[in-house]
Amino acid sequence: MGTYRRVLCTVGAATAVTVMMSTSAWAGNDCYTSSKDYYGSFVSFTAYDEIVSISDNQADGHSAVAIVDVNSGAPATYTLWNSQGANTIKRYDFDLPEGTPVAIQACVGEYSTRSVNWSSCGQSVFGTA
Repeated sequence: MGTYRRVLCTVGAATAVTVMMSTSAWAGNDCYTSSKDYYGSFVSFTAYDEIVSISDNQADGHSAVAIVDVNSGAPATYTLWNSQGANTIKRYDFDLPEGTPVAIQACVGEYSTRSVNWSSCGQSVFGTA
């Protein structure tokens, strides 16, 4: 019975290592950041499915904003909004090639005029699709 367990354990470990090695070749990097000072906005990038999520964390009358820089061939910058109110999350689904560098920044702003309060922006962080 001991030999059977040892073989089963060895096969299981080998399978796990093989799976980890094969998935790391295509795995991207997630990242997240928040607006500075009062954290009214929280933005995350999820490499799997290339999703940008914007959380509005405060009932302050401002919208949560994500500034997203995508460097895939022709670099592009997107200003994405969550104007749904406090304690909501809005998701944006990108279709990016594997290995595409992405930078995100969280801010707050006025959705009605599409003006970003640049002094509210937190630090830029970097991920990879």
